[in-house]
Amino acid sequence: MSEAVPEQRPADAIQPAPAESRPASPAPPALTPPPAALHRSVWSWTARKYLVRAVTLLLVNLALFSGLCVFTHWLHYGTPLDFRWSSYMYPLRFWGPQTQNLYDFIVAPISVDQTPIHGIVIGLLIAAILTVPILVAILYNFRTALPFVAAVFFLAHLPWLALTLVASCVLAAVRPFRMNFRFGSALLAMLPIVLYLLLATRGPGEPIAASISPARKLLLAGPWLLALLSGSVMMAVTIFIARAVNYRPDAVAPVMAVMFATPAIIFQVFVGVDELNYRVLEAHYGPRSERFEPVQDATDIILSLLHRWTTPGVEREPQRSALLAVWSANPTEQATLKRLVSRRLLLDLMDDRRDAYQACSDFVADHPTSRYLPCVLFLQARALDTRLDERTLLGESAQRELYTDFPSVQSEPIWTTLLTEYPASALATAARSRVAQLRLRRGDADGALAALTPAASEPVVPTSQSQPSRRLLLRTRPPEGTLGYEPDQDLFEAQQLHELIVANRDDPKYGLEPLRALVCLDPHRPEYAGQLLRLAQQYPESLVYDNLIIRWAAATPDRVQRAARLQACLERFPAGDAVPETTF
Repeated sequence: MSEAVPEQRPADAIQPAPAESRPASPAPPALTPPPAALHRSVWSWTARKYLVRAVTLLLVNLALFSGLCVFTHWLHYGTPLDFRWSSYMYPLRFWGPQTQNLYDFIVAPISVDQTPIHGIVIGLLIAAILTVPILVAILYNFRTALPFVAAVFFLAHLPWLALTLVASCVLAAVRPFRMNFRFGSALLAMLPIVLYLLLATRGPGEPIAASISPARKLLLAGPWLLALLSGSVMMAVTIFIARAVNYRPDAVAPVMAVMFATPAIIFQVFVGVDELNYRVLEAHYGPRSERFEPVQDATDIILSLLHRWTTPGVEREPQRSALLAVWSANPTEQATLKRLVSRRLLLDLMDDRRDAYQACSDFVADHPTSRYLPCVLFLQARALDTRLDERTLLGESAQRELYTDFPSVQSEPIWTTLLTEYPASALATAARSRVAQLRLRRGDADGALAALTPAASEPVVPTSQSQPSRRLLLRTRPPEGTLGYEPDQDLFEAQQLHELIVANRDDPKYGLEPLRALVCLDPHRPEYAGQLLRLAQQYPESLVYDNLIIRWAAATPDRVQRAARLQACLERFPAGDAVPETTF
């Protein structure tokens, strides 16, 4: 029995089935994936465990980034946090001579001229601050990046940079600006950053000028070039790793965390907390600080005191004295007013001296092995020696002048420590002459000579010779370099004091007492000339008699009369040990 063979039909004889009875053919595959597939992000992992990881690690990154912003504020201002209203308004100013310049970051408190490696720290730090919000906007979304921008505004106190980062995040993650090529979006987002760096490094405080050397131009511009270059590399590496791991949250967050730690580690290893604290200390209490500036116009201080004393509500006596001095122009009343002003300035100086002493003591306790200890000891002893020159203040110039060449007995232990423990420092020259003065005032002539004799200590290398002029770009300069200390004057005074002791210490009639009495006199006091005459009358036949008369003649205010008296001294004491001083 044969099997039935179906009937063969020609192809053109086959009739199509009715449309309603045909099975639906599958839709052709889409040529382009949906938008979600093109712009995958960390949030694409929708499982609960991945969302928890994403949120947790994002918060960790935000905390680390906030710490980086606090670190930035600390490096620039010396304090980690400051939420005063003025601390936000001052950086917002973009007009006037007090406009903040981005170069302030690399010249104060730590200068890249003094510590070039600090430029690398600043460059990497700014690179992390620039790139992290942009990366968060690309790998997460725009709204997620806003807390990072807020940290730049409120914690780093960089309001204009925060506004710039908002624009950069918009270009990086918001339609229609974002691109499928994510590194392209990152580079597009860097355009506002470049504009910000150009504007923020211009203005009244711009240090790059035609007058400085090309090497210094490179040193000052290097941190910002490093920030742009390293920021671009950071974004490229992070985006590549994120794409390779398909934007897993537990892989993206650690990569960004590395950017936070790099500048902090370099700072800790190559710069150090002690240098930052010393630079802040030097800015507040150094020779160039406002508190201890040697010569300062006292007009604003005097006007402020006059306003205070002539305002109702103060005690009647100072109010009356100030009013009479201004109203009557009576010399007696004016002298009384000047004494009141002098007393007020003296009290303010005593407060500054106390603050400086305590700040230096805290530094020594916190950083006992710092290379800046000689500088701190110098600042501490110098602050104790600082006195107000009442002669110039009570004169007609209305200037507050300070002097430090008559050491205080309170500073002797500090000068002694500097001389004995750091004899190779250039600052030991200052300690040598002051220790000798203080010992001689106590009647210890042998101790004074021991301090003045170069063989008693290691040879001192002047600051200008402590490093070769052609140095490596990243070599740190000597710590004494920013104090502006020149040892020549102290060397001259030490030699002069040595000759004075040798020539007058062995007085056959009075012993050491006339010499000791002479060095106890402060030449900046108004009564100095009268004190010299009294000593001359008290020790008329002493070896130091010619020194007393010659210094009395040199203290004469009138120049013509001073020259005549000095000429008379040359004729009277032709063979005295003070003849070179008189001739000079």
